[in-house]
Amino acid sequence: LNSEDVKQKRRVVFLGHEIATHLFGEQDPISKQIEIGGYPFTVVGTMPRKFQDSMSNGPDDRRVVLPYTTFHTIWPQRSLWYLAVRPRSTEENEFVKKRIYAVLGRKYRFDPADERALSIWDSIEDEADLRKVFRGIQIFLGTVGAMTLLIAGVGVANIMYVVVKERTREIGIKRAVGAKRRHIMVQFITEAVFVTSLGGFFGTTGSLLLIGLIKAMHLSENPSLEYLGTPRFSGDIALFTVLMLIAIGMIAGIHPARRASRVEPVEALRYE
Repeated sequence: LNSEDVKQKRRVVFLGHEIATHLFGEQDPISKQIEIGGYPFTVVGTMPRKFQDSMSNGPDDRRVVLPYTTFHTIWPQRSLWYLAVRPRSTEENEFVKKRIYAVLGRKYRFDPADERALSIWDSIEDEADLRKVFRGIQIFLGTVGAMTLLIAGVGVANIMYVVVKERTREIGIKRAVGAKRRHIMVQFITEAVFVTSLGGFFGTTGSLLLIGLIKAMHLSENPSLEYLGTPRFSGDIALFTVLMLIAIGMIAGIHPARRASRVEPVEALRYE
């Protein structure tokens, strides 16, 4: 629909996808005639299939739109029950709302400051609130991930303590044949880093396999999942996680490694 359709009060309509399919099947409905209330209208456009998770006045797929001047000429009415308003930009949203209250308040004699006088569904404000919810979810998941890494560090440290205890005689032999304390420390820190890096490798591989499985299932064709988004592999996050795992492995292995390096050879050789 365009300004000439409105100005000349043309009998033209724009059809939603479901309405167009119901009336014309697989045929092209453009330029074909339909009747509304006994009056012929020409179809000038159709809407592609549309997924909606919310709606203000019924689904757009089932909507028939015609110029308001044409509607008023055929079915004259003196009142409206619904107005849809879109500001030029989201920054002007609050200003536009205040102007709506001011203009309608002056016309219908109610206080523009009385927000109960009009029922307004502000989708821009709802979207901002939704973004805050998703930001909160991201922060929560990030916190869970950080706590998981911390717990992993504690687990690695415990494992290294057990390893040091079980290999006390081995450490004593190495010290007896001339191994320096730094050699013992490097060995155990390297093992701790290897353990955490191995966990990071399996975690990254599992993530890639899961993402590949979801893509293979073609879930992206589901419009609701397309709206929510499908999982994607982030190289930056993977690199950050691997570096964090290496750092945690080094920190977790330092104290057990120092403990191992301080073992006296004689005491270690007598250890059972």
